[in-house]
Amino acid sequence: MKTLDTKQFMLFALCCISFLNTAVIASEKEDKASEIIMLWPKDAASQDKQGMGTPKPDRGDGHIRLTDITKPSMHYFPAPVKKGQGPVPAIIICPGGGYNLLVTTKIIPIAKWLNEQGISAFMLLYQVPKSRKTAFQDIQRAVRIVRSRASEWNLDTKRIGVMGSSAGGHLAARVSTGFDIKSYQQVDKLDAVSCKPDFTVLLFPAYMNKGKALTKDFTVSNEISPTLIVTAKDDGFFPGSQIYANALKEAGASVRTHFFEKGGHGFSLRPKRYPLSTWPDLYLQWLKDMKIIEEQAKHTSAKK
Repeated sequence: MKTLDTKQFMLFALCCISFLNTAVIASEKEDKASEIIMLWPKDAASQDKQGMGTPKPDRGDGHIRLTDITKPSMHYFPAPVKKGQGPVPAIIICPGGGYNLLVTTKIIPIAKWLNEQGISAFMLLYQVPKSRKTAFQDIQRAVRIVRSRASEWNLDTKRIGVMGSSAGGHLAARVSTGFDIKSYQQVDKLDAVSCKPDFTVLLFPAYMNKGKALTKDFTVSNEISPTLIVTAKDDGFFPGSQIYANALKEAGASVRTHFFEKGGHGFSLRPKRYPLSTWPDLYLQWLKDMKIIEEQAKHTSAKK
């Protein structure tokens, strides 16, 4: 039987600990934020932790992959509180994994790095392995929860965005373009709130195209919020990024792209290869240009 080395054991232990924290529903009756926020009332009603994610066997790369998520949730990473500081931006991040699993350990470093930039982050653990329909319902609900509880978490309701990698990028683009789609019946007052993100970041998104055209998942218009797309040209999913970006431009929506020659699919926060390693700095500059964070905000380099 294969044994876990120290690094793998620590990653596994951290994952298990995070999911054993108290999970509560994000509703209008709650008094304070929790590390784990359940998306749906039916899931919060039960104390049973089953359905909140099962780690897949280690592949030897040190990453945790969760599956069997039938009770979707968000893991909250609050930005440090500074004296006299006003409401801060927030980003809901969707992990990738082909809609079959979620690679959470690639998202956690990004969430903590965003915290260093004064941005609160929420890692969305949407339902897998189920249909894309349930994942779309989860991201819509997640945006509504964060927007509804913005004052509680000291968030700016005009600077709430979404970000996703790989399949998570596809999901982030879906809520960006399909914010007006009623994907589920209203379950409480939170569902009366808009699920339109104020900005969208797509990191090596997948499943964006079918041949030379966008998939039917997207209906683009000039109402779509500003979008940033970061990917590599040697990624097999790259054509979809280019097609999606061109569609946004033609529709009159704001879009900026950073297409690197090399990098493949699934690169991390701190890739070693230059110029791909500059993508976090380019991301920060876009956030400043879009007035999502202030120009004079402390810049913490991702190259550590």
